[in-house]
Amino acid sequence: MDISRKADYALRILSILATSESDLLSVRVAAEQVDVPYSFARSIQHGLAQAGIIESLRGVHGGMRLKADPSELTIYQILEAVQGPFAINECTVPENECPRKPSCCFHPLWLGAEALMRDYLSSITLADVVTWGKFPAVDEKFTDRSAFMTYADCSSLRACTRP
Repeated sequence: MDISRKADYALRILSILATSESDLLSVRVAAEQVDVPYSFARSIQHGLAQAGIIESLRGVHGGMRLKADPSELTIYQILEAVQGPFAINECTVPENECPRKPSCCFHPLWLGAEALMRDYLSSITLADVVTWGKFPAVDEKFTDRSAFMTYADCSSLRACTRP
């Protein structure tokens, strides 16, 4: 899992929108503020609008504004909207069929890491980050080694079923 430049810029643009006192932000101004080429900012704007996170208004006095409530919009939702489905490894993508999956000892590890990232990023909202409303912590279930199999289900893997 790699946080792309596109996702990083999207988060920066959204942070401006979440803290802006004006109703609309032009894409050109946003691009300048986050130091991204205008055409790239337009692409980000388009993706965020398609995901329902922002709305765009055309015209001379147009721009973009948050459509989603920043206190309910999670970082995970933003990343998925910009980058697509979250996967830490190709073998965890549901549509991919890895030939080693039935015997791979590491598949549950990637599932666990994916669950950790998903839960962590889903626990943090845009408002939390831009206003420091809370200091997110990792769910304690991830610190309990005996709980691993509850969030990294690999019951179908032969490598996990040791006598």
